[in-house]
Amino acid sequence: MSMKTHDFSFETRYTTPSIDAFIVDDLSLLNPQKIGGDKLNSPVILSVPHGGRFYPSDMIQDADLNAMRTLEDVGSDIIVMPLINAEQSTVIAKCSRAIIDVNRPQSAIDPKLIKVLKKQLVTTATDRWQRYIDAGYGVVPRLSAKRQSLYKNPPSENSIHSRIDNWHHPYHALISEAMNDAQKIADKTLLLDIHSMPNSSPELADIVIGNLNGTSASAEFSELIIKQIKKFDLSYSVNAPYSGGFITEHHGNPALNKHAIQIEINRDLYLREDFKISTEAVRELGVVLGDVIQSVSSLC
Repeated sequence: MSMKTHDFSFETRYTTPSIDAFIVDDLSLLNPQKIGGDKLNSPVILSVPHGGRFYPSDMIQDADLNAMRTLEDVGSDIIVMPLINAEQSTVIAKCSRAIIDVNRPQSAIDPKLIKVLKKQLVTTATDRWQRYIDAGYGVVPRLSAKRQSLYKNPPSENSIHSRIDNWHHPYHALISEAMNDAQKIADKTLLLDIHSMPNSSPELADIVIGNLNGTSASAEFSELIIKQIKKFDLSYSVNAPYSGGFITEHHGNPALNKHAIQIEINRDLYLREDFKISTEAVRELGVVLGDVIQSVSSLC
C-alpha cells in the first residue's frame, strides 16, 4: 500500500488573531471537511478536531478572541496536511474548539455558561464527562486554557443548539462515513485522532497514545505504534495523562472491527519561540505519522 506525501513549507507565526485566525459571516466556511480518499486505499482514517481557526462573527461579539485561541491545538492540522492524498482520508474541523468542542458529547453542556437553562437542553452526563463540564470544558467551553472566562455575555440556548447542529453532528457524521468506506476495503479500520499538547512539565512525553485504557482499540494497534515511535527516539506514554476523548469513545468499537486511538503530540517538538512552527520538525513528524499509518495498516 503506497503512501505518497507532499512537500509543504510552513513558517506560520501564531502571534495575533489577525494573522491566521478567520472571523467570518458565512457559517458554511466553518463546516468540517473530509479531505482526500478519492481513491481510498487505506484502512486508516485521520481526524483533526482541534486545529480549526475559523470563528463566526456573530458568536464572538461578547467573547475574548485571544482567550479563545488558547484552546486551539496549534499546528495539528499543519502536521497532518502533507499526509493527505487520494488514498488517505482525513476529517478536519475548521470551526474553532472554543466555539464547539467535537471531542465532547453533545450532552456535555455547562449550566454555568448559558443565561437561561431549560431542562430539555441538558441530558444526563456520565461521571466521565461531568468533571469536564464542572471544570468549564464542556461541548461549548466556558474557560480558556488559562482558565479565563471566554464570554462577557454567555451564548444563548439557540446558539448552543446551532453549534451542535452545524458543526458537531456533521463532524461525527463524516468520521462515520469515512470509517464505513474504509471498512469496505479492509477487515478492520483504525481512526487516528490527532491532537497537540502543551508541554506542562518536563516529564510529559513526546507522544501520548490514548486508547481509553484498552477499550477503544485492540492492544496490537497501540503496541505497533509504540514500536514505530521508538524507532525515532521519541518518548511516549500510554493513556497518561490523556486516554482519549469522545471521538475515540464514540467511534472506537473493536467488536465491530472499528478501532480508534488518540495521538497527542508535544508542541515542544515543533513549536519554537514566538509560536513559530519549524518546517523541518513538521516534515519529521510527517515521516513519523506516515510510518505509523503504514505499520498499523498491516493489521487491518
